Amino acid sequence: MTLMNPFSITDADPDPEQEPTELAWRTYGPPALRFATVLVGPDDAHDIATSAFLRVLNSTGWVGLDQPQSYLFRAVSSEAHNHKRQRSRRWRRDLHAITAHDAIDNPVDLDVIRALAKLTIAQRSAVFLTYWNDMTEAAVADTLGLSTGTVHRTLVRARIQLRKALS
Repeated sequence: MTLMNPFSITDADPDPEQEPTELAWRTYGPPALRFATVLVGPDDAHDIATSAFLRVLNSTGWVGLDQPQSYLFRAVSSEAHNHKRQRSRRWRRDLHAITAHDAIDNPVDLDVIRALAKLTIAQRSAVFLTYWNDMTEAAVADTLGLSTGTVHRTLVRARIQLRKALS
């Protein structure tokens, strides 16, 4: 498939700078955005795709390309790598800034955190109030506005699910 170069189009448009840019974004923006989503996820994809697009658009090599989409994909990939490096540096800097007394004394068990995350909100609420706040089932029921039987049944189901996930 041969892609057209939007900068080769000449119209008698009153704003010649705007039209090729808009046409280029309409042509190459959605595929670049999908590619960025695969690389960095949906939260940062738009920023990555647009900054790569603007960087490519301002480069002198863009205008005579045979495959501008490939060129843009390489720019998106490069921008994604830059983004990952920046995030990694920021993360290491933030970790380094934490002193020993700020760290948690007990090691975090990621399996437990993942298992808890799979519980429903009602189950997490009951488990948290029962085991971390040392509340009785009656106190949990009173706090959540539920019957004691509902809290008991929710805890039983949560324990079963946690037992399956952690065994």
